[in-house]
Amino acid sequence: MRDETMKILKMVEEKKISAEEAAKLLEALERSSGKEEPSQEKYGKTLRIKVFEGDLSKPKVNVNIPLTIVKFIGKLMPDKVKTKLDEHKVSFEQIMEMVEKGETGKLVEVEDTEENERVEIYIE
Repeated sequence: MRDETMKILKMVEEKKISAEEAAKLLEALERSSGKEEPSQEKYGKTLRIKVFEGDLSKPKVNVNIPLTIVKFIGKLMPDKVKTKLDEHKVSFEQIMEMVEKGETGKLVEVEDTEENERVEIYIE
């Protein structure tokens, strides 16, 4: 991986820039290197993670990650999401497999009726 790419990802990790800003920087970096444009099938799509607590009509946590960088920032997934997924034996690796296959729509929905909580992961 090139130094410029690593610097951009480091800025995301340190929360200096948003995932969307990083996606734009990575896009510009690809264009400047003369690479072909990524396919529209993945490009421009977003992995969305929503966590609902109590009021299941309004998410308490709402994370949107451009697919172009989602594989690099899996470790930035909110702990609440990781915990709920782990409780239901769903791993980030499984989600990434679905992303790589080009699946769209709702990928995962985990609901805890006792705690009145729900996690939704989907691609738009």
